[in-house]
Amino acid sequence: MKDMHLPARRAYHVIYDTSLIDALQYASSNSWTGIAPDLGVPRFSPERFLPKMRAELMEMSSTLSLEWGFHAPGDDLSLTTTYPPVRLAIIEYMKQIIDFARDVSDSVTNLVVHAGLPPSFGTAGGEKDAFLKSNHELYLQTLCENLSELIEYGRPDVHIALENHAWNHMVREAIRTLLSAGLRLCLDIPKLYGPDLGIKSEDWAIFQEHKNVIEVVHVHDWSKKHGSHQVVGTGSIDFEPSLRLLAGLHSPAQYVFEVRPRESAQNSLSNFSRILKGTGFSL
Repeated sequence: MKDMHLPARRAYHVIYDTSLIDALQYASSNSWTGIAPDLGVPRFSPERFLPKMRAELMEMSSTLSLEWGFHAPGDDLSLTTTYPPVRLAIIEYMKQIIDFARDVSDSVTNLVVHAGLPPSFGTAGGEKDAFLKSNHELYLQTLCENLSELIEYGRPDVHIALENHAWNHMVREAIRTLLSAGLRLCLDIPKLYGPDLGIKSEDWAIFQEHKNVIEVVHVHDWSKKHGSHQVVGTGSIDFEPSLRLLAGLHSPAQYVFEVRPRESAQNSLSNFSRILKGTGFSL
């Protein structure tokens, strides 16, 4: 693969790898410039890595000239949680992840997070978001406070990037509140589209308006049969609008290929290179 048709910063989503050392070795041998482990994977949980192991990971990644990116657990943790002891535990665990990210990286890195969703109690009339509407200020305040605490704790070397996962009016309001505090954004390209492949205009508007705080880009494809996280080029996603926007960033984002296992991420990188060549964009 010719580097001129690859993003300058490219990492794959580390899920099924046996270890982070193994992931670094694979990345170094296969045209990647970094790795992005998901801390939702139990064997990558930070408490499993003693200081000596962290130092070894930092030394190895530095020697191989590989950068890191990190994805916080997203499916079972919510930054809108209001239950006091649970909320405290979530923030403390996120801080452990930030500490780990800081310990293994010799340069500025990032942690991608999901906002999460508050409880949903639909009404008999079919209004699904009635509960959120009636408790809007509480959940907005909770989300903003939690994100603010993580942004401040990560400063200056671990940027918090909020992914466009299940954004709603409340999340978009929180984003506009927190951008001045240092919040970064993660653009997941397939998640810009609804099940009918129509673009989510309100989410897209945020990325267009604030493109220069896009820190991370998630790359994968979507098919009607298998859903998302498919090999790039095998699904129905139109990458051109996003690539056009991203080609104009002040500084290059980190492109994380969220296709598993890593051999499929490798195929995706090759196919993405051809897409880039076809569009003429430089990332």
